[in-house]
Amino acid sequence: MGKIVKIVAVVALAAVAMVAFSYLAPALFTAFGGTVAAGATATSALAAAGASAAAIAAKVLAGVIVGLGMSLASRMIMGKPKTFGSAISYNITTDPTATRKIVFGRSAAGTDERFHEKISRNSWDYLTDLIQNNPLSAFRNQTPYVKSLKKGDYLHRVIALASHKVHNVEYVYLEDELSYTNGTTTGTYKGNSGLVIGAIEEGSATNAEQFGSGAYWTQSASFTGCAYLKLIFRLSTDNYPDGLPTRITTIVDGCPVYDPRLDSTASGVGSHRANNQDSWSFVDGAKQIGRNPALALLTYLIGWRINGRLAWGMGVPVDRIDLGSFIAYANMCEEPVVSSNGTVQRYLCDCLLTTADTHETNINIITSAMGTAKLVDTAGLYQLIGGYDDLDGPTITFTHDDLIGQYTYTPDNLSLKDTFNIARGRFPDPENLYQLNDWGQIEIAPLPDNIPRPVALDFAGVTRFEQAQRIAKQNLVRNRYTATFSAIFGPKAFMVQVGSLVKMVIPELGWNGKLFRVISQSETIELAFNMTLQEEHAQVYAWDDDETKPLPPVVRVPAYNPNDSIPVADLQSSTRTILNSNGGQVSQIDVTWEAPDAGVQCIQIEYREQSSDIWQTATDRFSHEAEAFSFTANAGGVNHIIRARYLMFSGMWGSWTTTQVLSAADSNYSAVVGYLTNESVAFPTDAAGNIT
Repeated sequence: MGKIVKIVAVVALAAVAMVAFSYLAPALFTAFGGTVAAGATATSALAAAGASAAAIAAKVLAGVIVGLGMSLASRMIMGKPKTFGSAISYNITTDPTATRKIVFGRSAAGTDERFHEKISRNSWDYLTDLIQNNPLSAFRNQTPYVKSLKKGDYLHRVIALASHKVHNVEYVYLEDELSYTNGTTTGTYKGNSGLVIGAIEEGSATNAEQFGSGAYWTQSASFTGCAYLKLIFRLSTDNYPDGLPTRITTIVDGCPVYDPRLDSTASGVGSHRANNQDSWSFVDGAKQIGRNPALALLTYLIGWRINGRLAWGMGVPVDRIDLGSFIAYANMCEEPVVSSNGTVQRYLCDCLLTTADTHETNINIITSAMGTAKLVDTAGLYQLIGGYDDLDGPTITFTHDDLIGQYTYTPDNLSLKDTFNIARGRFPDPENLYQLNDWGQIEIAPLPDNIPRPVALDFAGVTRFEQAQRIAKQNLVRNRYTATFSAIFGPKAFMVQVGSLVKMVIPELGWNGKLFRVISQSETIELAFNMTLQEEHAQVYAWDDDETKPLPPVVRVPAYNPNDSIPVADLQSSTRTILNSNGGQVSQIDVTWEAPDAGVQCIQIEYREQSSDIWQTATDRFSHEAEAFSFTANAGGVNHIIRARYLMFSGMWGSWTTTQVLSAADSNYSAVVGYLTNESVAFPTDAAGNIT
């Protein structure tokens, strides 16, 4: 039957209302305030109630129609993983109205600049004093380095990472340069620019400190409840000939999560409490529960509060969440599976979200990290269904006798043009600093018309390509099993709920225990349930490790780096003598090298005698394309150290390359045979006194 059948089914209920009534009359009579004696018939029950069969039938029909209306409204909160949301961007933004950012798992954090100030510094005593006086200073591990900073103009910046506490700030990359790790500034920018980076995992009054001049970001400024960076750049065109870095990637272990398994008041063991986010955590022993998608979703539903007010999330009361469902899914997500990288956790969720996106978008990002799992709202109770192979679990079997009136069976809810057999898409790749990368391609059996149809499945919450491929296959196969069955079920349906597995025995459809899952359920009247079932099959969850496809190679054109330099290649030196205008011999040194193809303005050559520490300039800015330069040695017969380097087009000098040569003897050269070590020496002589 198609959509027309669904309309007919509603109309036909009027004709079968009396049949349904005879089936449900005792229950209805009780619901309307009457009592039914044992063995009472439907007719006697009606008479006792003083109501006509038509009146009761009308109530039955009204209840059924209302119930159908409820079930036709989608209760699925999760859709296809088609979007990354609007949070993934690692260029520093200066929008004062930028929305809040949320980090679950291990991912790159937000990049919203919340403060900047340029000041001139003659002394860094103020910063060293802050470090020494505040044990929670953002720069607490960097006292020696801060003391070494030069005088000059400095830019102070505050970058918001997340609107919540983060477990740890691990790394900061400016462009592609690692610039912060283990609590200290590092890398090229530190050495060349006087860069200082400090991290605050959660702003509070205890770690507040002034920044910049202190006139604006005062000593009481705390950025309460937020994680952020403080960055200081020494402004110099030599350090940044093309301007300050604009792309920043801050890798963090993100938001603490609520785990009911660790809550002794929710059948768990531990101190977690749903109403106390200070009790939540990112780790539990060796387990990184903050990367568990089921717990990330649960935390998003409960929401995060700053100063007692909901900052993000849905703010759902805990009594409207099926914690048992989330416990089951948290355990499922942590099950070990074999992948191309060895045994790993089944599902991880690492994502950057924003309050600029709808709850549905953010929920889709999280749930899409759990395969084909769906978040459903059943009579006001949030729970998870599907997404993993539980098909060997308990089932309830329904037959014709359990149905009230007609049913609707739609063998295929999708047209052929909406079915796919190829999936490809992108994911935030940790190896690419969480920039988007292709996770590969998965292909299943051809479609009936033998036309290949690809679908794009982007996974904003998945950072392992093999996990993305496994989930993509689930979506492709799930797309093949979309048949639905809808009907009004009798009291036996009280034994199931959304997510339950059921078997249907319908002889005229050839079913002798066909497997379905309940995807919506509503009680129309007492013990009469309108339910929609979706076809289930073990192939949806089948996955072998050898199905994993290699990650596509990332072809990256090297970006311009103003700090790049080219060393002098094949630097060699030799020596010879030439005649001067007076006919004397002069020691000459010849230097040769291999000129680079591009990126270089000129070459600089210096030299010194081996016994001296003073370098002399042979040539300051000579054409590197000449590949040869000659100069006069300081003296003949003396070992000379020669070094050379290029001046880059960026204005940066490259590193020195060194060679050496013993200069040729010239007219002033005196060959030294040896020297005496004693005050007097006796030489043998002949009879005439001549030294022999």
